[in-house]
Amino acid sequence: MMNKVPVILISGFLGSGKTTLLLRLLAYTRQIPLRAAVLMNEMGEYDVDSAIISEEMPDVTVEGLLEGCICCSKRNELAGALHTLLSQEPDVIFMETTGVANPEQVLEELRSPLLADRLYLVHGISVVDAELFHEYNSRFTADKELVRTLHGQLRSADFIVVNKTDVASSREVAKVVKNIRKLNDTAKLQTTEYSRIDLEPLLEPVLTSVWVDPKPVQVFQHTSAQMQPNDAEASPIPIPAKDNERPSNASRSTAFKVISAHRQNHSHDHDLPHSFSRLESLTLHQYSPQPLEKQRLEDFLTGLGSSLLRAKGYCVLPHEGTMLLQFSGSHLEWQPTALPVSQGYVTLIGEQLDKASITDQWEQCFVSL
Repeated sequence: MMNKVPVILISGFLGSGKTTLLLRLLAYTRQIPLRAAVLMNEMGEYDVDSAIISEEMPDVTVEGLLEGCICCSKRNELAGALHTLLSQEPDVIFMETTGVANPEQVLEELRSPLLADRLYLVHGISVVDAELFHEYNSRFTADKELVRTLHGQLRSADFIVVNKTDVASSREVAKVVKNIRKLNDTAKLQTTEYSRIDLEPLLEPVLTSVWVDPKPVQVFQHTSAQMQPNDAEASPIPIPAKDNERPSNASRSTAFKVISAHRQNHSHDHDLPHSFSRLESLTLHQYSPQPLEKQRLEDFLTGLGSSLLRAKGYCVLPHEGTMLLQFSGSHLEWQPTALPVSQGYVTLIGEQLDKASITDQWEQCFVSL
């Protein structure tokens, strides 16, 4: 009988820090060393997070599922993607869901006959943005499907990371932890910034599985102990530096065009809760040979207002070269990249995006060039 491969599932709402945590886990497994593989799920047309991983760790096998969630619209493709990774004989598989996926539904698929005899779950991790947790919960109160998803990400976890505490007050962090405990009072919990957590406890069951080959660990064996904040650094990996400059009202240009406007139409089993209803993605493409000015792109993004929840992509800038863009909440960050990007692109994720208006703004704002 084949040995089962351990799986670690990482969930959390848009922009909470899931990929940063995944990079830390991958860096740690490389030091051990363990052969790690990744299944990455993205809402947009382009696999931005997989590109980040491939740049930092080109030896890691990454399988991407795009334009939908593995909890529903991409659920039928999940087993095939995991079997592709299993063919590489990894020691551990990390699964990162989209920010609007309900992991409770993913767990059902992992327990299916197609997968149950090949892998088993050792940890479900949920990453929370300490600054935006209460804002999002209040904002989406009327959207029962989305609230159910946000709560499902917390209820299904046995390890919760309250991240971005550097931009939230200690009082706000305490309120976040209190509210999380109302949904899940047994998961281990750690407060941190930039997803810096103690990784050894998370990977201990994996090491035991690989080297001792015990019986599979029960899925989500919760303990009541709460992990305290830990200042121990994971292995060094590049983390985007915060850009504290605020955009001004500069002129804009038509360096991008819309190439994909994808509505997330999820199809669900009747017995399972929906993931979300009103969120959608829109991909913009930098087609002009002239590089896009950084300030003008920042103005465009911030001008979209509260409907924009998340933006990420690669942009070719005139002075900085190719840069990775990360926008979440009101924070916009840039990171240099060596990826060979011939044409830049940005994926927007938001609530009921007015695609026609956004397209018009994008095409009309660079008339002066």
